[in-house]
Amino acid sequence: MYSLNEKAIIWLDLFDFLTYKKQISILDCFESPSDMFFAFQKSYEKLQKIITPEQFSKMCYALNEQYLQKYLIDLDNRGVKVITYCSEAYPKQFLNYYEKPIIIYCKGDLSLLKSKCIGIVGTRKPTRYGKDVTERFAKQLASAGATIVSGLADGVDMIAHQNALDVGGKTIAVMGSGFDCIYPKTNFELEKKIEKFGLVVTEYRPNVEPAVWHYPFRNRIIAGLSNAVLITEASAKSGALYTRDYCIEYGVDLYAIPGEITNFQSGGTNGILKACQASLVTSPQDILQNLNLENNIEEASENLQLSFDEQMILNSISGETHFDEILNLTKIDTKTLLTLLTEMELNGIIKKIAGNYYAKC
Repeated sequence: MYSLNEKAIIWLDLFDFLTYKKQISILDCFESPSDMFFAFQKSYEKLQKIITPEQFSKMCYALNEQYLQKYLIDLDNRGVKVITYCSEAYPKQFLNYYEKPIIIYCKGDLSLLKSKCIGIVGTRKPTRYGKDVTERFAKQLASAGATIVSGLADGVDMIAHQNALDVGGKTIAVMGSGFDCIYPKTNFELEKKIEKFGLVVTEYRPNVEPAVWHYPFRNRIIAGLSNAVLITEASAKSGALYTRDYCIEYGVDLYAIPGEITNFQSGGTNGILKACQASLVTSPQDILQNLNLENNIEEASENLQLSFDEQMILNSISGETHFDEILNLTKIDTKTLLTLLTEMELNGIIKKIAGNYYAKC
C-alpha cells in the first residue's frame, strides 16, 4: 500500500520530540527517506547535531518494520489515509513551496486535493455583517463547483464549511490537531460531516492535542491548497493574516471584503486592502470570473421583480440598519413598511436581526 519512501516518512513522524525543522534536517542527511530508514542506526555521527543520544536510542529502538506495519494497519482501520511528499496524491504545488508539509493525514475524498479550491478565512468572532457575507460567498462559490478550504475554527471557518455543505458543495477542513482531538469540540459533528461529504486533513498524528503554535503554521496548507483565498472579515490581529502572508509568499490570489472603518473586526481586511495586498471584492462573481467558474445561484433581489417601495427599502439598508432609520430614509408609513419588510424577508431578500435591525441577504 505504501512505498518504502512513504513508510520511512511515516516512521519519522512517530516521535513527539522531533519538530518539523528537525524532521527536515534529518531527511536532508540522506539521499532518500528509505535510505534514512535503513542507514539510520549507523548514522549517529551525522545526526548528533540534530538529536540527543537519548533520542537517537529511542528512534533506533522503534526502527522496526513490523511495528510500523501494525501502526499503518491501525490507521487504515480508522479510515485515516496518509500522504507524504513522495505520494502520488500529494498536491504537487507544495513541492515548490518553502516549508512544504512532509506528511498529511486525511479522512474523506482525496480527489478534492486536486480540485479547484478557494480558501475562506477570517475572524473567530464575526459580526452579523461578517456572518452574512461569509455565508453568501461560501454558498455561491461552492455552488459554482469550487471546493471551499478553511480551518474548522469557530466563526468564519465554521460558517464557510457549513454553508458549502448546505448547498451540496465540497469543502476541505485543515485542522491544527489530530483526529482524536478535534478542536473546538463544538465542531465535532461538523468535522464528522466533512469527513463524509468532503475532506479533513492535518499534519498531526491522531493523538496529537491542539497547540497555539499549530494554527499559524497550518495556515500555509490552507493557502497552498487554494487557487485563491478570500478573507471575509478579520481584525488587525486575526490569525487569518498568517494566511495572507503565505498567499503573498506562494503567489496565491488574495481577495478581501471591505468592512466598516469604525468596526474593530474589519481592521485587518481594511488594512490589507489599504496596503494593496489583496483585490477588493463585493460579489462572489468577482472571484468566479477570475477562476473561470460559473455562478449557479442568482441573488434573490435579481430573481424577483421589486416594486418601487421595495427597491427604496433595499437601497436604504446598509450593513445592519435599524427600522427607524429605514422609516426615516424611505418616508413610507409605518404599517406599510412593516408589511413590505415582512414580505421581503419571506422572499429571502432581507433578514431581520435582533434589536429591530435589518440586513440584506
